[in-house]
Amino acid sequence: MNFSKKLKTFVAASLASLALITAGCGGGGDKKQDAKPAAAQTQDLKGKKLVMYVSFHQDTAQALADQFKKETGAEVSFIRLSTGEATARMTAEKSAPKADVWLGGTSDAHQKMKVDGVTMAYASKNDKLIPAEYRDKDNFWHGLYLETLAIGYNEARFKKEFEPKGIKAPTSLEDLTNPAFKGEIITPDPARSGTGSTFLTSVVQSMGDKAWDYLPKLKANVAQFTSSGLAPAQKCAAGEYLITLNFIADQQLQGRKGQKIVSTIYNNAGWSVVPISKINNKSNEEVAKAFIDFCLTKKAGEIISKTTNAIACNPEVAAPEGMKPLKDLPLFKAYDFDKAGKDKKALVEKFSGL
Repeated sequence: MNFSKKLKTFVAASLASLALITAGCGGGGDKKQDAKPAAAQTQDLKGKKLVMYVSFHQDTAQALADQFKKETGAEVSFIRLSTGEATARMTAEKSAPKADVWLGGTSDAHQKMKVDGVTMAYASKNDKLIPAEYRDKDNFWHGLYLETLAIGYNEARFKKEFEPKGIKAPTSLEDLTNPAFKGEIITPDPARSGTGSTFLTSVVQSMGDKAWDYLPKLKANVAQFTSSGLAPAQKCAAGEYLITLNFIADQQLQGRKGQKIVSTIYNNAGWSVVPISKINNKSNEEVAKAFIDFCLTKKAGEIISKTTNAIACNPEVAAPEGMKPLKDLPLFKAYDFDKAGKDKKALVEKFSGL
């Protein structure tokens, strides 16, 4: 009888220990657990399909899709759209969504989709890996990496064509109104690009009413407004334009592929969190949620940082080489994403009329 009691006690204790070990492996947030994403440990999604709209680099989206498929077996397809194109498409498809996840774009645009009921809340088990200031408090969007606006110029062209004339290199917003740069600036269109709308809303928030004295002067010097946030950096690196005004990660990435771009994060620079949101579509919920979980892990953050040259929101991911730590960037810390999302339409209309 005593032996039976001891045996029962030993078995119960062993089962309890096993339960604790299993629970610890399933959802912890420490480095050892995060090294192998939870999705790969707990979910077999073979035969499941995920459709995404993507508003950042194609190679980044492809690398994330390939790794997710490798770990879960799920098939992933995506269409690349600018932020403006994506929001227009998702809004038009609101009553019958064609995609499951929106990956990329700017946080103010994700906030707008939240307000409009296009996306839905999802409390990911990996949200704890991302600092609270880089994700939506209601769990609608989840930050992946940070984008900071900067002024970039083609070094070779500047030294050959402008420096001999004694023209100062552009490092501030005011510098961009120099008549010498008329027709030499390319930047995203606030009406069609999330990068462009981030610039417009951040300038208005930081300058107040003075923004409407500044913006017409800038607009007069701009040669082209693009629908893509990436295109200005591409054309600047190719030497088509001297100056690009867009996100610094794009400038540095394209500068490595073409001619060198010298970048300056100007004072009170606008910035954005590049998030992922679940579209309000319940047909592929399991795989959509698993993909969001995966995107918040250290492994996904390393893929993002490597392919975008940006600072990942997951603090376990090292900053790219040559990038300053987040705390040292001269960002417009008071930038209000909620306000930017609400004000975007009116500001774009006013800017278009200048």
